[in-house]
Amino acid sequence: MKYIAYGSNMVEGQMAVRTPNAKLLGLGMLPNHRLEFYRHATVEPDDTCTKGVPVAVWEISDTDERRLDYYEGFPYYYSKEEATVRMADGSEIKGMVYIMNTGYKEGTPAKPYYNAIRRAYEKLGLVSQIETVLEPALARCLSR
Repeated sequence: MKYIAYGSNMVEGQMAVRTPNAKLLGLGMLPNHRLEFYRHATVEPDDTCTKGVPVAVWEISDTDERRLDYYEGFPYYYSKEEATVRMADGSEIKGMVYIMNTGYKEGTPAKPYYNAIRRAYEKLGLVSQIETVLEPALARCLSR
């Protein structure tokens, strides 16, 4: 199964602990979505964000999916949806993405959590997206 990660699960070190069989397929963009922060990150549909949110796409096993379900609080905290990612080479991949359930959209992220996602962006070479995606998402959260 293809798994679309937009937060701390974007980097191999984090995924190695949670899903030891996962294989990174590459980076892409989840178009027509924006990154949002509450206590944790989520993505939300937004047709004005045509470029979208940078993501990592992983191949995961059924066992890995069950481990991620537990870690992500599925089905209570996050639900799962199918989405299409536009990869760096122009191809498209469909996969599963966790979306935060409405009842949990409150609060602000802890600094270590936000900084882990920022480090993931840096490690993956997504430095320009820190300014265009990550920081605006945090600013929206803090202004609510």
